[in-house]
Amino acid sequence: MVSGVAAVYGEPMFWMVVALIAYQYRQLQKSQRRMFGIETFSLTQQVAMTVFLGSIGGVAGSFLLTLVGVNLNQIGLNYIWPVAIILMAVNMRYLCFAYAGGLVALSKVLFGWPNVDVPQVLVLVAILHITESILIAISGRYGSMPVVLRRPDGQMVGAFNLQNFWPLPLILLSAVAVPDAQAIHSMPDWWPLLPVAAIAPEGHQWMYKMLPVVAALGYTDLAIASSPQIRRRKSALYLAAYSILLLALALLSVQYKWLQVFAALASPLGHELLIQLDSRRELEGIARYVPPLTGVMVLDTVIDSPAYKAELKPGDILLNLHGLTVDNPSQLAAVLGSVPPIFVLEFMRNGRIKQRKIKLAQQEPLLGVILVPNGNEVQYIELTEDKILVWEWFKEKVGKTKDK
Repeated sequence: MVSGVAAVYGEPMFWMVVALIAYQYRQLQKSQRRMFGIETFSLTQQVAMTVFLGSIGGVAGSFLLTLVGVNLNQIGLNYIWPVAIILMAVNMRYLCFAYAGGLVALSKVLFGWPNVDVPQVLVLVAILHITESILIAISGRYGSMPVVLRRPDGQMVGAFNLQNFWPLPLILLSAVAVPDAQAIHSMPDWWPLLPVAAIAPEGHQWMYKMLPVVAALGYTDLAIASSPQIRRRKSALYLAAYSILLLALALLSVQYKWLQVFAALASPLGHELLIQLDSRRELEGIARYVPPLTGVMVLDTVIDSPAYKAELKPGDILLNLHGLTVDNPSQLAAVLGSVPPIFVLEFMRNGRIKQRKIKLAQQEPLLGVILVPNGNEVQYIELTEDKILVWEWFKEKVGKTKDK
């Protein structure tokens, strides 16, 4: 399995996906420079970690897809991708197989078209999202970009734009009809869980060969009331629960055909419900990264800076440098100009006082911290309401009916 996944590295398409991901992270770096005047992460390290984690996801995803017997011939990627692209034109976040795959499966159940196997399509969606939940959980702080956010009430708060993209080197099965005499029976009787939804030609049996496939997964979110790590863990847990439920429905629908319509509906509707509930909890929670009563709070640190090397973390509250108190950004800047090259920094983390020895660079005596916003920032992001046109039309009609 591992060697098969590694063979995907030789595919030009894999490196095209990596190049697109690198471009996306480069754009994020430019956005950071506009907002803070500096960059908090190394592009090379970010892309290298992306490829490494994507490879782990590729092995995990390939194992699960092979375990259940997802058949490349029956999942209808030539139908799912066009639907996904159309949905992307409505809203970028709809570029997800949960929506496109669910709609294709629902069309097959209701209208008998297109020619896909519904359980196969939905199992593919479920396993890709299980893989995504694993990658979200193990990504830690990678892909956590500090931002200044203007809330609907006008309050400026610190937040993290969580953006991860992973190139996924996958191995998928493809069913091939071979003569009975050439068939090799070396697999257990229970495998595959998803049988080929077609009858082999007379005198032939279905056998499988493995084909390399390049895929990509992406995760975007905001951490406002939670730290990036906690936000990711919660998102990964909720996504895993949704994925396992969808997987169970899809596998049961092989035997109980009437379940297929519910499984097809669960794919897009369950995913949308998950996002709406999860996002609402975060957006309506108490902002975590705001100015404290005393000291100054760190939003993030710059890669390879003294603060980064001292392992300062988001949410740490700087109290004094070399015994000199700091209570606002201006004081911090003034104190940095008077402390010796090596000094002790005192800060608070989760209610406990800690100390770190700091060594400033002689040529550029900067601490390397990005502080939480103080309310007068010029560069910030602002959330816009995520509207679904059909839902807005429905609410408008209902409103008119009530007015009458």
